[in-house]
Amino acid sequence: MIAFVASACADERPSLSGGPSPVETSAEPTPTPTGDDLAGASCKDQQGGDPANNPDFTEVRVEDEPEQVTEKVEFRFEPKKGAAEAPLWFAGFVPQLFTDGEGAPVDAEGEAFVSVAFMARGVDLSGETFEPIYTGPTEFTDTGLSTVLEVEQTGDFEGLVSWGIGLSHEACFVVDARPDRLIVEFPVTP
Repeated sequence: MIAFVASACADERPSLSGGPSPVETSAEPTPTPTGDDLAGASCKDQQGGDPANNPDFTEVRVEDEPEQVTEKVEFRFEPKKGAAEAPLWFAGFVPQLFTDGEGAPVDAEGEAFVSVAFMARGVDLSGETFEPIYTGPTEFTDTGLSTVLEVEQTGDFEGLVSWGIGLSHEACFVVDARPDRLIVEFPVTP
């Protein structure tokens, strides 16, 4: 199994990645048949979660699951006490990745791109100085995976954290949303 893990320590609030908002996506992409379809996978925009759960964003994991023939990008949270659902989230294909705020194009490896955004705190803004919560890398390159080629943070602004996932092709995906994590899972390219 190949795995990259990045953790956080302090307290931070999320920022946006400029350019089009995650909701402004292109038409639904046509998935490339793989022969190993992921049960329940969809190429349509997906969203869910509870706006009342505004957790601390703490960790990113990029890994493959050889026994399940999938590749995963996992965002981990420290949810608020009693949270029953994932934080408010969105995942969908976009024609290009942009940074939140500036709207600058993101140069990420891939032929297709998925934007993932969720309401969480990446920075603690409650004190006199801003304290990071998520302190891990903002970019995962050279993943060694066949479908997920690159994962890059595109924003962290005003409680919205966004990441872009560069794929080798338009691969439909499954989102597993829980109070403490958001997992985006893709089939392995044959």
